[in-house]
Amino acid sequence: MITGLRGVLTRWDEASSTSWIDVHGVTYEVLIPAFASDWMGSRRHGDEVHLHTYYHVSERNPTPVLIGFQHQVEREFFRKFIEVPDVGPTKAVRALTRPVSEIARWIEGQDVKALQQLPGIGVRLSQTIVATLSGKLLQEALLRAPGALGAPAAPGAPDLREDAVSALTALQYTAREADQAVVEALRARPEIVSLEELLRVVLERQAPA
Repeated sequence: MITGLRGVLTRWDEASSTSWIDVHGVTYEVLIPAFASDWMGSRRHGDEVHLHTYYHVSERNPTPVLIGFQHQVEREFFRKFIEVPDVGPTKAVRALTRPVSEIARWIEGQDVKALQQLPGIGVRLSQTIVATLSGKLLQEALLRAPGALGAPAAPGAPDLREDAVSALTALQYTAREADQAVVEALRARPEIVSLEELLRVVLERQAPA
């Protein structure tokens, strides 16, 4: 299993989302998901890069494939995403054109229409994605903005409502929007006692009907 590479970028082909990384004389071909193409495209030939990688091979796809990510949390999201029936690594690489946190929020909010914006994701597959992954991506859905990717929003106080507002403002909600969303969720589900459940209800209620 190859879980990471640190080497020199020798080639980047945006059309195929493929990079070549030279590691001490051995060149690895690595697929880069669409959401990370701008990051990889900003690297110059000869730059040192560090990638978290996912090594994929199966009976159905016997040719080994390496997929590279800037952040470990992106790798874990990708691993979960390709567990969805009819979503393989190649399709996922091309489909994931939006940030991990945004796609995870769509899934947790059961927003199948938003998922259909992703290349290659139709009505039936979007429904399958939600059915398979809903409830499993709350941590990814609560990631901070890309500059702090990998750091979940930290609770600001022991009070449940304050914790939820703090987490939502880290997702770029305004304080007013966050407070209103939390109040409405608690009114609808007053029995909620955990932060995780409260945030999931908020995300579900934010999804279009």
